[in-house]
Amino acid sequence: MKKVVTLALVLALFALTACSKNSEPTNDANSDIPTIVWQYPTPGNLGSGFQEVEDALNTMLERDVGARVKFEPVALNESTKKASLAVATGEQLDIMLTAFTSLGPSVESGMIIPLDDLLDQYGKDIKEQAEVLLKGTTYDSKTYGVPPVYPNGYAYGYLARTDLLKKYDITIDPNKKYTLEDLDQIFAKVKAGEGKDFYMTIPWNTTQDPLNSSYIEYDKIGGSLATGVLMLNRGFDETTVTNLFASDEYASYAKKMYDWAQKGYISSDAAITKQSPDSLLTTKKYLGMFYWNNRLSASEYSASSGIEFTGIPMIDLYVANNGGQGIMWNIAKTSKDPAKAIEVLNYIYKNKEAAWLLQYGIEGKSYKVLEQSDKGTLIEYLNKDTSKLPYYQGYGIYGNKLEWPVVFPEQIDKYQILKEDDANIPKSRYSPALGYSFIQANVSSEIAAVSTVIEQYAPALNSGALNPSKAMPEFLNALKAAGMDKIINENQTQLDKWLQDNKK
Repeated sequence: MKKVVTLALVLALFALTACSKNSEPTNDANSDIPTIVWQYPTPGNLGSGFQEVEDALNTMLERDVGARVKFEPVALNESTKKASLAVATGEQLDIMLTAFTSLGPSVESGMIIPLDDLLDQYGKDIKEQAEVLLKGTTYDSKTYGVPPVYPNGYAYGYLARTDLLKKYDITIDPNKKYTLEDLDQIFAKVKAGEGKDFYMTIPWNTTQDPLNSSYIEYDKIGGSLATGVLMLNRGFDETTVTNLFASDEYASYAKKMYDWAQKGYISSDAAITKQSPDSLLTTKKYLGMFYWNNRLSASEYSASSGIEFTGIPMIDLYVANNGGQGIMWNIAKTSKDPAKAIEVLNYIYKNKEAAWLLQYGIEGKSYKVLEQSDKGTLIEYLNKDTSKLPYYQGYGIYGNKLEWPVVFPEQIDKYQILKEDDANIPKSRYSPALGYSFIQANVSSEIAAVSTVIEQYAPALNSGALNPSKAMPEFLNALKAAGMDKIINENQTQLDKWLQDNKK
């Protein structure tokens, strides 16, 4: 197998000039180089090689961009909160992270700045590589975020343990789109054989989306179910904002979940368990779970979990807006040099070695290259226990993911396959709301109230813990009282205007 030394050569300069840990640059010329303060998401343990990676990146940035970075470690789900505190106190923060929440609150509070002019001047590579994804980072027709590049579209389905499918002589047709009724037949057969304390699925109580988005296609055009959705399962020309919970589709789904719970397909503590789906699957008491289901999902999850899974496809690839609810980089109001901050962000799209460095660390210290060919680059971590590596970044957030190395034992052409599948998504499966953003200022208090109601009911309904014949009328009445209709009407008014203004 062919070795690659590109990154090692790039970092050779660092070996000659790197500063000691926690030190400032000693070269007097560096005093004129701006320092960009950049949030760094971490689960807690930075590792002994964290500073070395930061220093190595700064060697590259000083040479190519004329800037340095200072990483500010932060928990992923606390990044916006910490950024808000920094901005409120006037503390320098240049690049902040928005994770799994809509842009509205950050824009309305003035915490982040619009990026259109900056991207035009300093973000050429970002704009070229993230063209479609940038449409999901807009608010009030302005761009506020820089997304990591990943596939535009997602497919969904169910991952089932291969050994149990074989045990019960169940064959999965990869070209068929399975329904809940199809799964009923599979579940009944496995449950009858495995017995009382064995379950068919693990509801994701960390998300309110039915079956972890594997039930039907829809677009959360305000960033959450509290602001209404477009029911794309009814057609990708659908532009009516709908309360998902008041739909016939959700009523049918809630009945099915209750039925599954009554049959013992779902654990009685599913709505309240603190264990993650990943950890529950390792107990071997579950057939599987609802999950992403592209061509590689089953093999990738099998490799990471050590259990072989077979994908059961339910929803074909499609592209939705989802109200900017995802991961993106923003420029904070207290940035000292927004232009240079965008240049720094653009660099990790322009120079893939910089993105590799931030995602995987330094070659020969955290990973080794196994193979490089026209199919891609295959690497392997130097310790199977990633917590013992000098540097490990668990979140895929730097630059263009489709240009990254693939980590063994995944297949080397993984990203070629994902790019090919993405390119083949027909435009007829793109949401009509791509580029739309819901301005939430007029209904912010209603959104907060509705979100509280959803959090009260959705986990239990998703887990079949509530009888929908009793719970659904209560749920819908509570949503109405909290202001759901007002939110839907406001969203619809804005969407209609946006569609009219953006007619082609």
